[in-house]
Amino acid sequence: MAEADVRAVILVPAYGQPGLTIEALRSAIAQETDFAFAVVVVNDGCPSPETHEACLNFAATYPGKVFYLKKANGGLSAARNSGLEFALAAFPALEAVYFLDCDNHIGPLLLQRMVNALRSSDETIGWAYPDVDKFGFASFSDMSGPYSPLEHLFRSFCEAGSTVSRRMLDAGARFDTAMRKGVEDWDFWLQGLGKGFRGVHVADAGFRYRRRGESMLVEAERDFAPILNYIRSKHARLYNVKSVLRLEIEARARYAVHHPDTGLVRCMTAAGTSELIALDDYLVRLMRAAEQPDYGRCPGHLILMDQALYDTLADWRLLSGVLWMLECAVMQAAIAACSITLRPSPHRTMSWRAASVSRLTTQHAASPPETAQILAIEAATLLAQQFPDGAFATGSHWLAVKPLGRRFFDLEVGCTDTGTMPRSAAEGLASLQRRLGEVSARENRSLWRTAEHDRYRARTAVPRDLYPELFNTSSAFPAAALDRSVALVVDEATPATFTAAIRLAEALRADGYVPHLVSFGAQFSGAAEALDIFREVVLLPLESLCGPGTSTPQSYLGTSLPVLDGRDRQYALATLAAYSRVVSVGSCVLHLVAGALRRLKVETWALLVPQENQSALDAITACSAFEQAYDAILPDTEEMLHLCRALGVPARKLRLPDATGTGDAAPSRLDPAMPENQREKVSA
Repeated sequence: MAEADVRAVILVPAYGQPGLTIEALRSAIAQETDFAFAVVVVNDGCPSPETHEACLNFAATYPGKVFYLKKANGGLSAARNSGLEFALAAFPALEAVYFLDCDNHIGPLLLQRMVNALRSSDETIGWAYPDVDKFGFASFSDMSGPYSPLEHLFRSFCEAGSTVSRRMLDAGARFDTAMRKGVEDWDFWLQGLGKGFRGVHVADAGFRYRRRGESMLVEAERDFAPILNYIRSKHARLYNVKSVLRLEIEARARYAVHHPDTGLVRCMTAAGTSELIALDDYLVRLMRAAEQPDYGRCPGHLILMDQALYDTLADWRLLSGVLWMLECAVMQAAIAACSITLRPSPHRTMSWRAASVSRLTTQHAASPPETAQILAIEAATLLAQQFPDGAFATGSHWLAVKPLGRRFFDLEVGCTDTGTMPRSAAEGLASLQRRLGEVSARENRSLWRTAEHDRYRARTAVPRDLYPELFNTSSAFPAAALDRSVALVVDEATPATFTAAIRLAEALRADGYVPHLVSFGAQFSGAAEALDIFREVVLLPLESLCGPGTSTPQSYLGTSLPVLDGRDRQYALATLAAYSRVVSVGSCVLHLVAGALRRLKVETWALLVPQENQSALDAITACSAFEQAYDAILPDTEEMLHLCRALGVPARKLRLPDATGTGDAAPSRLDPAMPENQREKVSA
């Protein structure tokens, strides 16, 4: 065999355990392929002479087939990199490299199946990965289902025993030699993900992993936190809120919106990127998600509302905000419901009111009110109620995280054309539950749970898989993932703050930004044509501000500031975490979370607008308490500008509120909200 003919290499780092190395090399030599392949074994400075003798004997027995390299000890990553550089230089026609650790085995058809998978894939596929058939301590890890880049960020399901393509190696992917305590393979595949590549699963490949009581992986699992921190800091471009949210939107992995009036289910994370499937298809996905790997194809939040209501809320730019309100409610409660009342109004108005809250006293979610047109429930809750025997992997998880049994709301919307009142969703839920029972009987559900296998990747997709661990937020508002998205934040949509927000939104949009209006009060009112400037209008009432148990305010230099409890602080942070920039339009809530947002790489600005019954001095004093958390502070008037200077706000942060939101004060980019006397001074 000539080196020029070699299409694939099996790369075997060798250190210690010469007897096991011999077994691994025998399984490598025994590969049955229709192309030429070579085995490259790298002795990583093993002190055992038996390792050297074994490798040397294989190279002598299989000349031109087994290539033996010996180097000073540098760790597993360094050994693999040495083998990669040799293979790339020695074999010009090389297409792929398979990594075989010296204590594992591979079946005779593995290399052929792996290379076939890469050859039949497009140029975005960088590697092929197998299921893991473990021996020693025997078990089986089912890694089937489509590759999920979203899942790969928080779960390493591509083993080192995988095959990397030449195109990914040519892009510069190499093992990190600083990682000598394990999990270097996860880092390697994340490098590929960061370079734009994805993986592809190969079923029945024949990879056999030796699981021992003590090994490098076991040691890494004991001391995993620093390794995890290293990986996430190294791949910071992947591990930020906006990047994760984009992958979640691509996967359509958060909401399953069932439309009882059409019989369809919409799988989505953000409006505009959805997949419509039949109800039966969704129910099969739901049951199988708890048994078989298919991460992301079955969203974890189930929402029921008619298609007509969905379209109406989308037209009014209220859809994302309503879904977010219900998601926040379902974080605490087994079920959430929304009863909508439409009333004639020359303006677009919206008002939330808590109708019913109860503690979780049974293992069943409360029945929704007949008047509710929108229902929200976690898929795991639905399974736990339908199948109390706990047959599904996620069947009872919701009980451990839900302090409340129900959260029901009334939503009043004022509009010029009330049209037909939306139908109740309660019957839709009952019908869905009946259909779930019928589909489970048809699909022989009882047979699925008899198979013993590792459910490592089996679950429905929910935000708590990602955001709490990665960013210390409960979730992230999905409509905020657009580039140049800006949240204009008000606590209460008073005439003063609403007017200021509209003017600033006009200026921002003129310069290519995408403005959203976010209010943490219980209601707002504004002309429909004025609200159309916002991509989304989000109304998320915080109980700390407007609930029955409103907290006693705190004081800074005599100025009153709200106090948020831990839950409301999380909701506010999760609502704003994915925006490129957030702007306080007189919002004290944003003062309280601005520091946390900056740590998440969100740009924070404050437009100083006095609230009702608040002086300009009070607005500035409140902001000055959190000045360090803001990138820029925009006084709304010349008087406020002087007061900011007098109170010690750094001059580098003070900016005139211009049209771009960049702080430029060029005459062509003046904010329409700027007072005439300031415009003249800047123009001069």
